[in-house]
Amino acid sequence: MKKKAQSEKETGKVRIVIGGSGGQGILTIGKALAAAAIKQKLEVSCLPSYGAEMRGGYVYCTIVMSESREIYSPISAELDIGLFMNDSSYKMLASYLKKNAYVLLNSSLVKNCQKKNFRTFEIEATEIAEQLGNIKNANLILAGALGNIISRNFLKFNISSLYSGVAEIMSDKKMSEQGRRIIKAGWELIGNGRCQEKD
Repeated sequence: MKKKAQSEKETGKVRIVIGGSGGQGILTIGKALAAAAIKQKLEVSCLPSYGAEMRGGYVYCTIVMSESREIYSPISAELDIGLFMNDSSYKMLASYLKKNAYVLLNSSLVKNCQKKNFRTFEIEATEIAEQLGNIKNANLILAGALGNIISRNFLKFNISSLYSGVAEIMSDKKMSEQGRRIIKAGWELIGNGRCQEKD
Protein backbone atom coordinates (compact mmCIF):
# COMPACT_ATOMS: atom_id res chain seq x y z
CA MET A 1 0.00 0.00 0.00
CA LYS A 2 2.80 2.41 0.96
CA LYS A 3 4.65 1.74 -2.28
CA LYS A 4 1.53 2.59 -4.28
CA ALA A 5 1.07 5.87 -2.42
CA GLN A 6 4.65 6.86 -3.21
CA SER A 7 4.20 6.14 -6.93
CA GLU A 8 1.05 8.29 -6.94
CA LYS A 9 2.95 11.16 -5.35
CA GLU A 10 5.65 10.93 -7.99
CA THR A 11 3.05 11.67 -10.68
CA GLY A 12 2.47 15.11 -9.14
CA LYS A 13 -1.20 15.11 -10.04
CA VAL A 14 -4.47 14.60 -8.17
CA ARG A 15 -8.11 14.43 -9.34
CA ILE A 16 -10.81 15.16 -6.78
CA VAL A 17 -14.59 15.20 -6.54
CA ILE A 18 -16.42 16.99 -3.71
CA GLY A 19 -20.14 16.34 -3.31
CA GLY A 20 -23.06 17.34 -1.12
CA SER A 21 -26.18 19.46 -1.26
CA GLY A 22 -26.82 23.17 -1.62
CA GLY A 23 -25.92 25.10 1.54
CA GLN A 24 -23.19 22.68 2.71
CA GLY A 25 -20.32 24.78 1.36
CA ILE A 26 -19.23 22.43 -1.42
CA LEU A 27 -18.27 25.21 -3.82
CA THR A 28 -16.49 27.03 -0.98
CA ILE A 29 -14.18 24.01 -0.59
CA GLY A 30 -13.60 23.86 -4.33
CA LYS A 31 -12.80 27.57 -4.65
CA ALA A 32 -10.52 27.50 -1.60
CA LEU A 33 -8.58 24.50 -2.93
CA ALA A 34 -8.25 26.08 -6.37
CA ALA A 35 -7.03 29.37 -4.88
CA ALA A 36 -4.54 27.46 -2.70
CA ALA A 37 -3.24 25.58 -5.74
CA ILE A 38 -2.76 28.83 -7.68
CA LYS A 39 -0.90 30.27 -4.67
CA GLN A 40 1.51 27.32 -4.94
CA LYS A 41 1.89 27.84 -8.69
CA LEU A 42 0.22 24.52 -9.51
CA GLU A 43 -1.79 23.88 -12.66
CA VAL A 44 -5.44 23.64 -11.56
CA SER A 45 -8.95 23.30 -12.95
CA CYS A 46 -12.18 23.57 -10.97
CA LEU A 47 -15.55 22.64 -12.45
CA PRO A 48 -18.71 23.14 -10.33
CA SER A 49 -22.06 21.53 -11.05
CA TYR A 50 -25.36 22.01 -9.27
CA GLY A 51 -29.09 21.48 -9.56
CA ALA A 52 -31.70 24.17 -10.07
CA GLU A 53 -32.57 24.32 -6.35
CA MET A 54 -30.78 27.01 -4.34
CA ARG A 55 -30.67 24.82 -1.22
CA GLY A 56 -31.13 21.09 -0.82
CA GLY A 57 -30.34 20.19 -4.43
CA TYR A 58 -27.21 18.32 -5.45
CA VAL A 59 -23.91 20.17 -5.71
CA TYR A 60 -20.56 18.79 -6.69
CA CYS A 61 -17.23 20.09 -7.82
CA THR A 62 -14.37 18.36 -9.64
CA ILE A 63 -10.84 19.66 -9.17
CA VAL A 64 -7.61 18.63 -10.85
CA MET A 65 -4.20 19.80 -9.64
CA SER A 66 -0.86 19.15 -11.31
CA GLU A 67 2.69 20.18 -10.50
CA SER A 68 3.85 20.34 -14.10
CA ARG A 69 1.55 18.86 -16.70
CA GLU A 70 -1.18 20.79 -18.45
CA ILE A 71 -4.75 19.85 -17.52
CA TYR A 72 -6.79 19.10 -20.60
CA SER A 73 -10.05 18.24 -18.84
CA PRO A 74 -11.41 18.47 -15.28
CA ILE A 75 -13.62 15.44 -15.97
CA SER A 76 -12.47 11.89 -15.30
CA ALA A 77 -13.94 8.47 -14.50
CA GLU A 78 -10.78 7.61 -12.54
CA LEU A 79 -10.76 10.13 -9.69
CA ASP A 80 -8.21 9.84 -6.87
CA ILE A 81 -10.13 11.38 -3.97
CA GLY A 82 -13.78 11.77 -3.09
CA LEU A 83 -15.13 14.03 -0.33
CA PHE A 84 -18.81 13.53 0.47
CA MET A 85 -20.97 15.56 2.81
CA ASN A 86 -24.10 13.40 2.59
CA ASP A 87 -25.45 9.98 1.55
CA SER A 88 -26.92 11.06 -1.77
CA SER A 89 -23.66 12.59 -3.06
CA TYR A 90 -21.75 9.42 -2.17
CA LYS A 91 -24.28 7.22 -3.96
CA MET A 92 -24.28 9.49 -7.03
CA LEU A 93 -20.53 10.05 -7.38
CA ALA A 94 -18.64 7.10 -5.86
CA SER A 95 -18.67 5.24 -9.18
CA TYR A 96 -16.32 7.90 -10.61
CA LEU A 97 -13.59 6.96 -8.13
CA LYS A 98 -10.83 4.56 -9.09
CA LYS A 99 -9.99 1.47 -7.09
CA ASN A 100 -8.13 2.32 -3.86
CA ALA A 101 -9.17 5.97 -4.10
CA TYR A 102 -9.19 7.99 -0.89
CA VAL A 103 -12.67 8.76 0.46
CA LEU A 104 -13.51 11.35 3.11
CA LEU A 105 -17.00 11.04 4.58
CA ASN A 106 -18.84 13.39 6.86
CA SER A 107 -19.94 10.51 9.07
CA SER A 108 -22.28 12.85 10.93
CA LEU A 109 -24.56 12.64 7.89
CA VAL A 110 -23.28 9.74 5.75
CA LYS A 111 -24.69 6.65 7.45
CA ASN A 112 -25.56 4.06 4.86
CA CYS A 113 -22.71 3.98 2.37
CA GLN A 114 -21.56 0.66 0.96
CA LYS A 115 -17.89 0.05 1.61
CA LYS A 116 -16.10 -0.47 -1.70
CA ASN A 117 -12.45 -0.79 -2.66
CA PHE A 118 -11.61 2.62 -1.21
CA ARG A 119 -9.34 3.95 1.52
CA THR A 120 -12.04 5.55 3.65
CA PHE A 121 -11.79 8.10 6.43
CA GLU A 122 -14.95 8.75 8.44
CA ILE A 123 -14.95 12.17 10.11
CA GLU A 124 -17.74 13.52 12.32
CA ALA A 125 -17.28 16.92 10.72
CA THR A 126 -20.62 18.38 11.81
CA GLU A 127 -20.05 17.53 15.48
CA ILE A 128 -16.44 18.78 15.41
CA ALA A 129 -17.48 22.06 13.78
CA GLU A 130 -20.21 22.53 16.38
CA GLN A 131 -17.69 21.97 19.19
CA LEU A 132 -15.44 24.60 17.61
CA GLY A 133 -18.21 27.16 17.54
CA ASN A 134 -20.06 27.00 14.22
CA ILE A 135 -21.81 23.96 12.78
CA LYS A 136 -21.73 25.56 9.32
CA ASN A 137 -17.95 25.05 9.18
CA ALA A 138 -18.17 21.27 8.77
CA ASN A 139 -17.02 21.78 5.18
CA LEU A 140 -13.78 23.41 6.36
CA ILE A 141 -13.04 20.51 8.73
CA LEU A 142 -13.13 18.20 5.72
CA ALA A 143 -11.20 20.69 3.57
CA GLY A 144 -8.35 20.58 6.10
CA ALA A 145 -8.34 16.79 6.17
CA LEU A 146 -8.43 16.71 2.36
CA GLY A 147 -5.47 19.08 2.13
CA ASN A 148 -3.42 16.81 4.38
CA ILE A 149 -4.23 13.73 2.27
CA ILE A 150 -3.20 15.59 -0.89
CA SER A 151 0.07 16.62 0.77
CA ARG A 152 0.87 13.14 2.07
CA ASN A 153 0.02 11.14 -1.02
CA PHE A 154 -0.03 13.16 -4.23
CA LEU A 155 1.86 16.46 -4.44
CA LYS A 156 3.34 19.27 -2.37
CA PHE A 157 0.40 21.09 -0.81
CA ASN A 158 0.83 23.14 2.33
CA ILE A 159 -1.63 24.32 4.91
CA SER A 160 -0.57 27.97 4.65
CA SER A 161 -1.75 28.05 1.03
CA LEU A 162 -5.07 26.60 2.11
CA TYR A 163 -5.36 29.37 4.71
CA SER A 164 -4.73 31.88 1.93
CA GLY A 165 -7.33 30.22 -0.27
CA VAL A 166 -9.98 30.53 2.43
CA ALA A 167 -9.00 34.15 3.15
CA GLU A 168 -9.40 34.94 -0.55
CA ILE A 169 -13.01 33.76 -0.66
CA MET A 170 -14.03 35.06 2.78
CA SER A 171 -14.14 38.85 2.84
CA ASP A 172 -14.92 39.01 6.56
CA LYS A 173 -11.63 39.00 8.52
CA LYS A 174 -13.19 37.40 11.61
CA MET A 175 -14.66 34.57 9.53
CA SER A 176 -11.32 34.12 7.77
CA GLU A 177 -9.48 33.79 11.10
CA GLN A 178 -12.06 31.30 12.33
CA GLY A 179 -11.64 29.40 9.07
CA ARG A 180 -7.90 29.01 9.73
CA ARG A 181 -8.61 27.43 13.10
CA ILE A 182 -11.18 25.04 11.62
CA ILE A 183 -8.91 24.01 8.74
CA LYS A 184 -6.04 23.35 11.15
CA ALA A 185 -8.31 21.11 13.24
CA GLY A 186 -9.30 19.13 10.13
CA TRP A 187 -5.71 18.90 8.85
CA GLU A 188 -4.53 17.50 12.19
CA LEU A 189 -7.12 14.71 12.16
CA ILE A 190 -5.12 12.84 9.52
CA GLY A 191 -1.98 10.98 10.53
CA ASN A 192 -2.03 11.42 14.29
CA GLY A 193 -4.22 8.48 15.25
CA ARG A 194 -7.39 10.55 15.72
CA CYS A 195 -8.85 9.56 12.35
CA GLN A 196 -7.98 6.08 11.13
CA GLU A 197 -8.48 4.64 7.69
CA LYS A 198 -11.46 2.26 7.67
CA ASP A 199 -11.35 -1.18 6.06
